[in-house]
Amino acid sequence: MTGHHWWHNASLRTAAAVGEGWRLFQTVYLPGEFDREMMEAIRRERLAGALRRAARTSYFSPYLAVTRILPERAESVLSCLPVLEKDVLRHRPEAVTTGLVDAWDELRVHTSGTTGSLCRSLTTTHDDSRLTESAATNLRFLAAYGLSPGLRVIRATADPAHAPVAFETMHYLGGALVLRINVSSLSSRDTSHLERLCADFKPDILWGQPLEALLAALRQSEGTLRLPRLSAVFTHGDSFDAGTRETITQVFGCPHYDQYGLQEFGRVGWECPQSLGTYHVEEERLAVSVDDDSQILISSLTNRAMSLLRYRPGDGGRLMREPCPCGRPHARITGLVGRKRALIADADDTLVNVKPVRAVLDRMPLHRWQVRQEEAGRLEVLIVPVDPADGARTAEEVRVALSQAVRLHELTVRPVELVELATAAGTGKAPQFCLFTTQHTLSDSVAQGTSLR
Repeated sequence: MTGHHWWHNASLRTAAAVGEGWRLFQTVYLPGEFDREMMEAIRRERLAGALRRAARTSYFSPYLAVTRILPERAESVLSCLPVLEKDVLRHRPEAVTTGLVDAWDELRVHTSGTTGSLCRSLTTTHDDSRLTESAATNLRFLAAYGLSPGLRVIRATADPAHAPVAFETMHYLGGALVLRINVSSLSSRDTSHLERLCADFKPDILWGQPLEALLAALRQSEGTLRLPRLSAVFTHGDSFDAGTRETITQVFGCPHYDQYGLQEFGRVGWECPQSLGTYHVEEERLAVSVDDDSQILISSLTNRAMSLLRYRPGDGGRLMREPCPCGRPHARITGLVGRKRALIADADDTLVNVKPVRAVLDRMPLHRWQVRQEEAGRLEVLIVPVDPADGARTAEEVRVALSQAVRLHELTVRPVELVELATAAGTGKAPQFCLFTTQHTLSDSVAQGTSLR
């Protein structure tokens, strides 16, 4: 079907990918879930294929000058490759492009990350395995928690661009039905309507980033939101702390489970329901290792469009190979240290996601930037322009664009030298957001029964 314009109809492509995902689940992911030999054989075969594709790229080809890469040698060959840094994807993405997927058929994923040497966005390219593998692994993921396809999901969001409520379908999550609720804009006027809506919807789980789940917990404790009893709360995207888990489980009266993933790879690992704090790596499609500085390195075994091998996202952790109490043979990540975002309090004292602000700043000609907030409705933005001589004009363009993205009483934009950006303790990295509404402050507000409005 490739090459036909109608093949790129989103509904058609989704249907094909989900159907193939069910087949993959039945033939690969389900039978290999507790079978170590089968899982390792699949991983070795797929890794060998990934290395052969990498040999076509200018970045990896000097290290893969061998006539044949056999599955039994794949692990040792991978370990000899250089680390792939984000800057390669930012400035030389063609260096890791295989040329095996027509531009017509590529799937592109955009991400900006939270730290790094430059804040320009990243773009990774994928083939349809991005869709099919997601559909397959999600079926196994759901079964691990006793959930079935067709489940009903409350999706918490704090994006100001989202409507107060909306219905969606998560095709790749077993065809889940979704009621999306914007927990940042809720008020007491919405309570009765939402209570009736949720009672009719009969949700199984709550889904969102840790901050969004915490904000939903705050609204639940205030009585603004009245969700019925849930089977579980699932978070993704950011690292979470112990206070976040305690707050979520106490408020909703159900277990909390987390996932670790990146836009570049999708979900990397999911928290074992029998061994909390450890994340099963999806080793049939990913190889994960840890370098001498405890930095996680991730390799895609299935992406035919771009060779993402030994990629360093900037997250820390420890790899566990010992058997898990649940019986699954997959490696696990523990001690995960990744990004932790916060929320912006706008002029109305409404807590909103940082996404609109990030989108504006990522479009600007900036080397680095940092957003600071110590008081609701007021932001200070420090920028390091690409052209320092043009700093004043760039600052004004940033100010105008941000004023349209978020409602504020006061907005200050200043060109600065790189050394003026505040760095995170012990990391040497300058976080892009230094905000006062964090997981810790939200957890405290729920525990103390106080409001952040």
